[in-house]
Amino acid sequence: GIIGIKIGALLPQAFTALNTSYFAEVEGGYLLPFVQRLIGITASFAVGMPAVSGEDISDPRLPNGRYSYTQTTQQYMLGLTVLAKLPLGRIVPYVGVGPRLFSVRTPSSGSASDGTSISETVELSKAAGVGVPVGLDVLLGPGRLFLEGQLLYSASSQRSTGPSSFGSISIAVGYRFVL
Repeated sequence: GIIGIKIGALLPQAFTALNTSYFAEVEGGYLLPFVQRLIGITASFAVGMPAVSGEDISDPRLPNGRYSYTQTTQQYMLGLTVLAKLPLGRIVPYVGVGPRLFSVRTPSSGSASDGTSISETVELSKAAGVGVPVGLDVLLGPGRLFLEGQLLYSASSQRSTGPSSFGSISIAVGYRFVL
């Protein structure tokens, strides 16, 4: 069995206007007993909270015709990943793929340029997607220190953002205990 934790950055800029956020993920899984334990299956839970804001945006429906806003996208991801490893001594590159369930909470608020507050709205949505991690394990102690990049993607039809995606790239470091 394996248990791991990773901490890093969530970079949604390749897919959306959201800004960089922290990224944290915990995982648990099993290295399958055949093929010298080179194939594993893990389940994971991850969280990231990218945000976006805008200043002095034109809108004729508002007093003075301008507004500012802030929006935080609270992304929670459940995943299942199949990993394939290539042992090269102490360094072990790996690649994986698997489904992700994105549960997203998006609170938005703002104000018109005359100081009138725009009420906060909160939108909740769920969407299925995919995760594709690529990384390097380094054998260290009772487990593996690792560096990982991961492509995360799911389409989104949120009303507050319009048709878009929950796509991002995560870059993280972590440690996996091998039980």
